[in-house]
Amino acid sequence: MTSDQDYYLYPEPMDMRKGIDSLTEIIRTEMLHDPYLTNGVYVFMSRDLKKIKVLSRGLRRFELTLIRLDEEKFFRPIFDEKLCCYKISWSDFVLLTEGVQKRSVTMKNIA
Repeated sequence: MTSDQDYYLYPEPMDMRKGIDSLTEIIRTEMLHDPYLTNGVYVFMSRDLKKIKVLSRGLRRFELTLIRLDEEKFFRPIFDEKLCCYKISWSDFVLLTEGVQKRSVTMKNIA
């Protein structure tokens, strides 16, 4: 994953049992995006904030990564309830996936 890609965060807790097919359907129907575009990276967080799944489109394939923290939790940004997903910056994606804990984080919807 690179800074040239577009990163989208799903605002609701996700069932971590879902696989590629279920997540691509959520991207299409709830996030209103085309999961087959090669520059999209989609981030889904578990209810307990200890796991995230990252779904990206590679060259003629999907890639699904599960990241689980041992003891800490990922931070959950505060969302505008009207939006079905958030486009986030590369730096926010890195902060999120590294499990960086901050007292206050403001993620801007850059769409």
